[in-house]
Amino acid sequence: MERVEKIVGVNNTHPSRIINFDQTSVLLQNTYGKTLSPIGVKQKHVIQPPGEKERFTVGLAVTGDGQKFPAAIVFKGGVKTGQLSANILGKLKIPDNVRVFSTRTAWWNSRIDHEWIKQSFEEDTQNTLYLIRDHFAAHLKFESRELLESRNVDQVFIPRGMTGTYQLLDVGINAPFKANLKRAYHEWRKERAELTGKGYLRKPSRQDFIDFVSQAWADVNPETIENAFVGAQILPEPTYMIANEQTSVENDEAPLEFSFSSIEENSGDEVAEDSSLEYSFSTDY
Repeated sequence: MERVEKIVGVNNTHPSRIINFDQTSVLLQNTYGKTLSPIGVKQKHVIQPPGEKERFTVGLAVTGDGQKFPAAIVFKGGVKTGQLSANILGKLKIPDNVRVFSTRTAWWNSRIDHEWIKQSFEEDTQNTLYLIRDHFAAHLKFESRELLESRNVDQVFIPRGMTGTYQLLDVGINAPFKANLKRAYHEWRKERAELTGKGYLRKPSRQDFIDFVSQAWADVNPETIENAFVGAQILPEPTYMIANEQTSVENDEAPLEFSFSSIEENSGDEVAEDSSLEYSFSTDY
């Protein structure tokens, strides 16, 4: 992670220009693990929907100053095309903090990665952004790297085997996000106890799941994100603490100073000096 040390410590890059992305698998239904039954009953009919638990992918991206990119949901599309039909998409109400994609497997792939980059970063970004990601296959594709470079986004890879330390979404964001998602599902379930013809609870629809994700992502606060950057050793302290410290300094225009203590010694990459504190990413929803 020597490149991160240079980006943060040497170049004084503002936290708003440091971005972390990760995709995570989530359940369509966060069902209860227990069923109440009278003592002595030998059989109990479970009304949770049968079959394997369906999973989708959600891609999350955040900045060092606590900002959030729209959550990217990947649904399972058609068998032949991997796409959701125009008819299905036309019926969905997609909030501003959500993007919807689809593949045959409901997992992130190079096509989705390329499309996500196009939607997330503007073509005329003047000041370099730094995108920290793991070595997932879709992130390594030439097309993604070329598109990022054309939009002035420098991709920084987390060393293999070190995502548990430096992948800040794993360190401090995915867990509260999934807890929020589970709570949203349970609140929804309380109001929807109707059964299907076979006596099972109705599954959430795609629209329901979009609403779950939107609410769960909105409930992740900026302080949680900034603390995750610190916990993953990307930034030395949250920007809200820096702001509090600067209120007691007469010259509030002084540049931000960072230090970084965790350095990986085998990296020879260099990053061009960039002291600008301006940034830009797409918010055209």
